[in-house]
Amino acid sequence: MSQAAAPARDDYNLPVSSRAVLSALASRGPATRPQLSEALSLSKPTMSAAIAELTGHGLVTDRGSTRGATGRSAVVYSVAPQAGHVLGIEAGATRVRVSASALDGRLIETLEERLSRRPRNVTAAVTTTAVRLTEQVIAEVGDQNGPLRDVVIAGPTVPAAEGAGSLRLDGDDRLDRLLPLPPGVPVVVENNVNCAAVAEHRVGSARNHDNFVYLQVGVKIGLGIMVGGRLLHGAHGAAGEVMMMPFPWTPGDLPQRAALEEYLGSAALLARCHDAWPAGHGAPPRDTEALFAAAMRGNEVARRFVDQHARDIGRLVVGVMSVVDPGLVVLGGGVGQNQLLLPEVRQVVRELAWDTEITTGALGEHATVQGAVHIAISRALARIA
Repeated sequence: MSQAAAPARDDYNLPVSSRAVLSALASRGPATRPQLSEALSLSKPTMSAAIAELTGHGLVTDRGSTRGATGRSAVVYSVAPQAGHVLGIEAGATRVRVSASALDGRLIETLEERLSRRPRNVTAAVTTTAVRLTEQVIAEVGDQNGPLRDVVIAGPTVPAAEGAGSLRLDGDDRLDRLLPLPPGVPVVVENNVNCAAVAEHRVGSARNHDNFVYLQVGVKIGLGIMVGGRLLHGAHGAAGEVMMMPFPWTPGDLPQRAALEEYLGSAALLARCHDAWPAGHGAPPRDTEALFAAAMRGNEVARRFVDQHARDIGRLVVGVMSVVDPGLVVLGGGVGQNQLLLPEVRQVVRELAWDTEITTGALGEHATVQGAVHIAISRALARIA
C-alpha cells in the first residue's frame, strides 16, 4: 500500500474566529476577506489575524485575486489542498464505493464496484472489496492532499451490543477494523440511510430544510431523521428503523418482526407482480426497473402495481409524520426515488394527514457515499482546534 501523508495534526490551538473562518471556507467555498467578515460578523483586524494564522498552518491558501464592482481587487482564499482529506465508504449489500474528498468537499478520487444483487447484509465479499478499493484510493490520493483525517463507513447497520448509541455493520465482518488505514485515523460506522439524509440536506432536495425525513424504499426500507439540522440517532442508534413498526396490525393478524420491510421491499413487490400478473399481458417484469419502465410507457397493469405500492408507501409516510411532523419528506432508494410514486403518495397523505411537502431525492444512488463524505468532513473540522 502506498504510504499516505504524515498523521493528521489537530492541536493548532486556533481561536474561535479562526475555526469559524476555516469552517466557512470548507462549507461555502472560496471567499475574500470582506465576504468572510460580513458572513461571520468579524472585524477586519480579527479576520486578518485569522487568515494569517490559518495560512501559516497550511490550512488555508491564497487562490489569486478578484476585482469587484468598485474596481478594487481582493484576494480569494480557500481551504488548502495540504489541509487534508477524508474517505467516505459505502459498504452496501450489492455495491461498494470509496470516495476521497478534500475538506472543502472537492472530489479527489472515487472507485466503485457492483456485487451480487442477492445479499441483504454486508458479506465477506463486500468487506474484501471495500478493503481493496480503499487501498487503491489511498494509493491514488498519495501525499499531495495532506493527511487522511477521518473515515466514515456507510452501510446497513444495527445497534452494537458493546454500547448504546453505537452501530455495527449488519453482517459478520467488522470492516472498521480491517481497513488499510494509516495509524490513528478515526473511523466511524454510520447508517446508510442517515448518510443519504445528510447528503440531501447539504447539497440535495433538503438544502433549505433543517427538519425533514429521508425515507429510503428499495430492497430494504429505512428512515433518516433530521431535527434542527442534526441527525436523530436515538438511545440505541436505531432511530428511523421503520421496518420495526408492527405489521400487519389487524384483527386476526399478529405482527411479525420486520414484516413491514418484507412487505414494502422490492422483492415482495416483484413477487406480488408475478403472482397477480394477468395472462395475456406478456411476461411479468423481471425487476423493479422493468416494472417502472413499463408503467412509464403506459402499461396499465404495471401502473396499477406501481400506484398500489405508492399508496402503501404513503401510509408509511403518514405513520412517520404522526411521530416526527417533518416540514419535508424526501423519498429515496432504488424504488422510492422514482417520481411515478409521488402523485399517489401525496394523495394518501392528503387523505390521512395534513399538508406536508413530499419530493424525491436529488442525488440518486450517490447520496449515501456523499453523505458519508460530508459527515467525515464535519468530524475532521470539529477536531481541528
